[in-house]
Amino acid sequence: MGVMAKKKPVPAAPPTPPQIFEATRGSLGRVIRGPLIDQAQAEVLRKAGQDVVVCGADHRANRSLAGRIEKNANGTAKRCPPHLNEGPYALPHYQPDPRPPDGHTFYETANRRTSLS
Repeated sequence: MGVMAKKKPVPAAPPTPPQIFEATRGSLGRVIRGPLIDQAQAEVLRKAGQDVVVCGADHRANRSLAGRIEKNANGTAKRCPPHLNEGPYALPHYQPDPRPPDGHTFYETANRRTSLS
């Protein structure tokens, strides 16, 4: 009988970095993705009171990037859970504290995703 060599574990591919999109709010709390943008564009939109959303498979990376965008754009950031009064599809987000400007930096989680435009 031959001795079988142990299989070496295959290294996991590095996770895909989050992507940032313009966003609009739809019915029942839905966040609808618009065009793909970069972080600098997202910060300009947030300063103007527009919505953006961070999407990707890594929830922590999404949350971290969303917080950075909001802080860079508005100086402060308050992390908020999905607002139940907005509807069942609402996403967690960051917003300035205190307001203004209006708008949110939404981010996807494992259980809550955006809608495609």
